[in-house]
Amino acid sequence: MTEAAYFWSKEAEIILAPYVQILIGAEKPPTISSPLLAATWDYSFNDDLLVDLKLACKANIYGRVSHQTLADIRKSLENGVLVALLVPPRLYLLFPYDLTWDGRLEALWNRPSVLVPKNVLEQVWSIYERMTN
Repeated sequence: MTEAAYFWSKEAEIILAPYVQILIGAEKPPTISSPLLAATWDYSFNDDLLVDLKLACKANIYGRVSHQTLADIRKSLENGVLVALLVPPRLYLLFPYDLTWDGRLEALWNRPSVLVPKNVLEQVWSIYERMTN
């Protein structure tokens, strides 16, 4: 990921933070990792629950997340960091026991998730396009 894409990803983290908070069931908003630090997480709840955000905006086209995204998810889960995975229109929560997940979307249907409003998804899609172009 380029440095510019990294900073754009921070914008997506800010936009999606309230939905990650709902997904986790936290009472307080998360702390978002600083773009100046190379943290292995994006959100911290009460300084002990860490969550990494992954965007899989095109996963519905292929029926699965990309191999690179899956590798990134597994790396986070191996480190004990939960993963909030955006596969529009839903934000899913993955736990360390999901390490064996093979990336196919049908396996997410029974996972904890929240529906992200269309206007928020449009903002994230715009950011995603800037990150990948």
